[in-house]
Amino acid sequence: MAAEEGPTLEYTPTWVVAVVCSVIVAISLAVERLLHYTGKYLKKKNQKPLYQALQKIKEELMLLGFISLLLTVFQSRIAKICIPENLANKWLPCKLTDASSSSSTTTHFQTLFTSFIPRRLLAETTTTSTSYCAEKVLKNIFLCLKFGT
Repeated sequence: MAAEEGPTLEYTPTWVVAVVCSVIVAISLAVERLLHYTGKYLKKKNQKPLYQALQKIKEELMLLGFISLLLTVFQSRIAKICIPENLANKWLPCKLTDASSSSSTTTHFQTLFTSFIPRRLLAETTTTSTSYCAEKVLKNIFLCLKFGT
């Protein structure tokens, strides 16, 4: 299954990883400096409400980054959370009509968003979590039949 997803970080050239990390660090430092100098400017001009708003924005960005880190670290465990299929169908943001319309919607999003930034869709990885849940249910049924509980 992993071979279908494309090259992993293990086979990515070192210089590519270094360049990507350097760009991310440079952007982070630039944004941090921009926020710092904006705060100094607002203090200098006695704009206390705007300065407090800037501080709140910084706090929210820190919280967003922390949540993003947690989701990244625990994504494999989160993907293995199983819920009943009837609840999964009820908790959708839109009514579920049939499988053919959802695949056309996925195709629509792929063509719409890949023109800007090519990315994998989360919908593509749902087959692994679905098969995991199906295996878990089958294992539980087997254990119940075997032990009679």
